[in-house]
Amino acid sequence: MTEIVVRIIKKTDFLKGKYNILVPTNIFLDRESSILEALVEYLKEEYKLKYTEIGKLTNRDQRNIRTIYLRIKNKRIERGKIQDPNSYFPLSIVKDRSKSIFESIIIYLREQGASNKTLSIIFNRSTKTISTVYNRAKKK
Repeated sequence: MTEIVVRIIKKTDFLKGKYNILVPTNIFLDRESSILEALVEYLKEEYKLKYTEIGKLTNRDQRNIRTIYLRIKNKRIERGKIQDPNSYFPLSIVKDRSKSIFESIIIYLREQGASNKTLSIIFNRSTKTISTVYNRAKKK
């Protein structure tokens, strides 16, 4: 029998860039929250990260992260259980501030071979919205 060694990854490993957090795209299905709100909520609740840590990982100001998290907490009483993810993206792609978070995610997934139709289902948005976001991001 082969033994598998499992290493517990510490938060500091993520913060130092040794490992990348893979974010499931199904956290964006709820249209009541923005892309950034859903991402901040996921990182805060699933990984128990502090505002400063989320800010460092996303290249955003910790005060903004705190405001976003409190806003999403006021919007809903309880976050629904995350269903089986249909796709993942590495958190590191959102650090580029020249593009919005949504633009970065769309470009990454398109480069991985996802179609506009697939992305529209994943993000619960129209194919026209996905196309507009992709084309706008490519021009930047």
